Amino acid sequence: MWLTSILAIAAGVHIAIVNVRRSMRRFRTLVCEAVRCLLIVAAVILFWRPERTTQVEQTEPQQLVVLLDRSKSMATEDVDSAPIRQTRLSVAETVPDDEAWKSLDPRWQVVTQEIFADDPAQSDLGAAITQWGFDESAAACVLVSDGDWNTGRSPLSVVQEKTLQAGPQFTLHTIPIGQDSRLSDLELFGVSCPTIAIEGKPLRLPFAVANWFPDSQAVTVTFRVDGETVQQSDVTIAAGARFDGTVQWLATGEGNHDVSVSISSIAGESDATNNESIHQVDVRPESLRVLIIESKPRWEFRYLRNALIRDPGIEISSLLFHPSLETVGGGGTDYLDEFPSTQAELAKYDVIFLGDVGLDAKQLTDQQCKLLAGVVAEQATGLVLMPGPEMRQATLESTELQSLIPVIYDDAGTHESGADAIGHFALTEPGRSSLLTQLADIPSDNWKLWQSLPGFFWFAATSRAKSGSEVLAVHAESANDYGRLPLLVTRRFGAGKILWMGTDAAWRWRMGVEDKYHYRFWGQVIRWMAYGRNMAVGQSMRLIYQPEQPTVSSSVSLRASVMTSAGEPSSEANVDLMIETTSGESKSIRLSRSEGDWGVFVGETIFDEIGSHKVTLRHPSEDETLETEIQVQGRAVEAIGRPARLDVMADLARLGRGQVFAATNLGSLVNTLNEQIQQNQKTQTTRLWQHPIVLLGMIAGLSLFWTLRKWAGAL
Repeated sequence: MWLTSILAIAAGVHIAIVNVRRSMRRFRTLVCEAVRCLLIVAAVILFWRPERTTQVEQTEPQQLVVLLDRSKSMATEDVDSAPIRQTRLSVAETVPDDEAWKSLDPRWQVVTQEIFADDPAQSDLGAAITQWGFDESAAACVLVSDGDWNTGRSPLSVVQEKTLQAGPQFTLHTIPIGQDSRLSDLELFGVSCPTIAIEGKPLRLPFAVANWFPDSQAVTVTFRVDGETVQQSDVTIAAGARFDGTVQWLATGEGNHDVSVSISSIAGESDATNNESIHQVDVRPESLRVLIIESKPRWEFRYLRNALIRDPGIEISSLLFHPSLETVGGGGTDYLDEFPSTQAELAKYDVIFLGDVGLDAKQLTDQQCKLLAGVVAEQATGLVLMPGPEMRQATLESTELQSLIPVIYDDAGTHESGADAIGHFALTEPGRSSLLTQLADIPSDNWKLWQSLPGFFWFAATSRAKSGSEVLAVHAESANDYGRLPLLVTRRFGAGKILWMGTDAAWRWRMGVEDKYHYRFWGQVIRWMAYGRNMAVGQSMRLIYQPEQPTVSSSVSLRASVMTSAGEPSSEANVDLMIETTSGESKSIRLSRSEGDWGVFVGETIFDEIGSHKVTLRHPSEDETLETEIQVQGRAVEAIGRPARLDVMADLARLGRGQVFAATNLGSLVNTLNEQIQQNQKTQTTRLWQHPIVLLGMIAGLSLFWTLRKWAGAL
């Protein structure tokens, strides 16, 4: 555009000079051509669309939104105000009525909005700020809160995003209420209770108790089942410390049982509602089916197989591809003659152990690997991968099982990664909190127990764990460029769970203690994998839902596996599922058939009520129903007595281009708001290239140019 403009002006000047030289009336022609050049320059300037901006004083009213937090945590009494200590809410309620607001510029229209008044237990602070604080008509927002929230996105990320969209004239100020120190309290937390327990098996519930008193406290921990005390113990917890423990019950009596863990109340507690955790457990008889596929009968295979045979709740099948034998099999009645050939035969197993076997004419075929991948993804069968010194599993990376292997094998090294020195497991941070690795009776002793376990001499050659996998344990002594080498890795694939064990020496954990740690570990792995798959099982149908402990108003995915009486996957398009809520209302959900030929149907729902929901799955082509109950939990509620999030309130003000003010210093807030509205001037833009006066001036200039041409004798 610059070149075009320069050429246009240059052409006009050149024409003017030529015309003046040729004219007999040079003076008159010079005047005429000068006007022509001025018109050309003006046209070029208008071609660039010039504009003029001016600042206009804001006279229209501006909206100021005051958000008053009424969540449960605001009931904390930690605001010192003579002569008594007040709750955060009582102090916050004085803010809208303070005398300082009388000095506010009348152009501000103050709107006070109470948030979380309908449901104080649930506080989505980010959503509340988005809905009210960043309203299109709001020019400023004042948040009166303790900065605590328990659901939704972080309010910090919300404010950062919305402030950029709101423009430079919007500000968010905060008035933090409360102290950043914890009130005296005893808190019970971390009670992890499954919804299903196995009859005749111990149910172990880990728990933690925190002492927020300034001195040591003696606490009584009580474990009750159906109102009767099963276990009771006294512990002393130091000031500011926590106690981790477990309670145990030998699950007896089929059906639902109410279980609770509680701690004794102490005078001076700020919140007595966090002293008890109540759950419901469905006790069922156990009947799990496990398949072990191996090449050579390693020590791990022998001890694991024998332990499974001794477990009355497990039916074991073994498949041995011994390289020195012509046929498949072994010496026991549990040995299979061949790999399960159909989907129905393979889908009956809850967990499959895959040992040192690979893609080979005498071992697994591509089709069998495809079946294994399908039964894990579609039927929620658990898969345990245990490579051996021959590293035959490395050949599976060219099959459908490649996506299921949670690690990347080290191609640069040899497959014989034998260690000259003995190696040991080291739990990672996720591994320390995982239920799979809890071998000690007391959780606090578990890490030391893993350090003391007998070590191993061989481990699989790997580079690192794949993305999306969770590493529970690593090699304590060996590392590469990616860090310590993974030894115990889990991941999900479709509906199923996978565990990869990088050594075959877990049987050495039996040294001096027999099956105590060895089979406790593998028993936990098997039941962890089979847990979701056996939530609801019938003759030819099973129902899986995720999450396994759904919460109210949250999405729950449903997955139904349906077979026909002939043992074939159902080919129907839909399956109907009926839900009867706690209040007795019923609703029907239609599950749609998933891709593939596994007879799997999927759908989603949302439970709007807390409590037990009766679920009935109807077979699409046969006279069969599957009934179960889903326990819907309430969401985590805000707690009384926790420190106010003063850091969050400060960051909210910073991200919102505002300031932090004390509830006792509202005068400074009012002065800041008055300065803001005086600075909030409108920017008015005038498009000169479209302005009527400019257009009239161009018309007048053209008319003058036409007249001058006649005067100069050019017409």
